[in-house]
Amino acid sequence: MYQVKRNNLIFLFLIVVICLIKLFHIGYYRINFSTNLLFYTFKKDFANNQAVSDNVLEAYQLIRKSKISNFNLSNKLYLNGYFKQRIVEFSYPIRLDTNSQFVLALSDSRLTCKVKLESKRIKLYEC
Repeated sequence: MYQVKRNNLIFLFLIVVICLIKLFHIGYYRINFSTNLLFYTFKKDFANNQAVSDNVLEAYQLIRKSKISNFNLSNKLYLNGYFKQRIVEFSYPIRLDTNSQFVLALSDSRLTCKVKLESKRIKLYEC
């Protein structure tokens, strides 16, 4: 009786070990899971470059530097669904407002407003 319980425990232990090994295999080799994401999740501004594109990061930095409470997007950026969604979520609590005097546009765009700040890809205009 004791031998049967012992064999069952050994078998159960082996199954658990094999499952854990397979879990680590899937995490590291198939989906490229990084333990840094797990350990540094709650650090401020950690892995922003992995979460959003460079355009969104630059726009967010311009918004943050200018210390504004709301912003608007140029027509080209407003029609870009990815950019619009990401910048609204990423810049919260600063809000997207179509009546704002501050407009974000791509660097190659020309608006009839004064350039307040600019980066490599994005410009912040004050109208």
